Amino acid sequence: MKIDLIQISGFKSVANVGLEDLTPFSAFAGPNGSGKSNLMDALAFVSALVESGAVKALRQFRGFAQVHCYKLKRHNSRTFSFRLHATMSSRNVEYTLKVHHMDTAPELEETVLIDGKKLLERKRGRDPQIYALEGERETSIEKFPVDMSALLFTQKELSLYDFLTNVEVFRFDPLGAKEPDGSSADTTALHPNGHNVATMLATLEKDNDFRSQVMEWMSLLVPGMEQVRAEPDRLSGGTVIKFKEEGTRAHFPAHLISDGTIYALCIMAAVLSRAKKSGITLIEEPERGMHPKGIEVLVDLMRQNAGIEHPIFVTTHSESLVRACQVDELWLVNKFDGKTIAKNAGKSSSNLGQINLDTAWLMNLFDGGLPW
Repeated sequence: MKIDLIQISGFKSVANVGLEDLTPFSAFAGPNGSGKSNLMDALAFVSALVESGAVKALRQFRGFAQVHCYKLKRHNSRTFSFRLHATMSSRNVEYTLKVHHMDTAPELEETVLIDGKKLLERKRGRDPQIYALEGERETSIEKFPVDMSALLFTQKELSLYDFLTNVEVFRFDPLGAKEPDGSSADTTALHPNGHNVATMLATLEKDNDFRSQVMEWMSLLVPGMEQVRAEPDRLSGGTVIKFKEEGTRAHFPAHLISDGTIYALCIMAAVLSRAKKSGITLIEEPERGMHPKGIEVLVDLMRQNAGIEHPIFVTTHSESLVRACQVDELWLVNKFDGKTIAKNAGKSSSNLGQINLDTAWLMNLFDGGLPW
């Protein structure tokens, strides 16, 4: 799937932002408070809407007061909208989703077009209508909850439901990730804060390809690192991570490793465990605690594992991460009059010549997105 356009309106500081021609790996750079995290959370909000409905999604994001765009007035502040234009299996797909009356009784409005032909239509307060792409047949889904998405019913024709319901925002906590996992830790997916990374590593290590990739990337990130493994913890009954360096006989526990190393391990677990699945992986500030050369390695890891079915988007303040990007991968995020704006560096500059991307960024040649 190639994403031609994502447009989001009415979420926190994101009054109306359009992202065109997104590359599979994209980095969003800008100062604190510009709305980078709000953009990531808006995509996660769409995922929750499609999977669970507006009522549960609003509850998950702590209610209307924490979600609405206070810069929009009257009924606009009570409405959220999302548009996606993409190419899927050589077909042009247009998906629109609106949530009305978010502050009282949410109602969804929804359409899906494939090559201009209607596949799904739901008007506000009405039953969803599913159309056959060939012929005139039409199916009405009666008494369907007004706050629920009907995208699930399009799966025979389209894989968009799976893509949108697998959106995850990762904000890793290295201190928590160093602690031993309990025996009840989730073994199916990495937690957004990385606290079950040991259990996930133990599960994923059963895959020889995954195990070799982890060691290959860890040896590039941490010179001298010889082995990383997860093993049972006798005291807690859970799982712990152990490391071994060149020149040492014994393995040492995670609490003796640097925050940057455990942070990198969390990123690898997130990227490699999700790389073969349809969905969007969003990582906040992957540069934390990392050496500049290590950041370049991580960008390579993310770029190599990002794809049209599995884009990876990151937020950053780091000039090292910006330097590792290609110009069309970099998005500049700012806030103007309390509203988040975003523009692509590749469309905001002329030929940079011999100037490095981070130098051009810090010289403000793109007119925005600076880290201060």
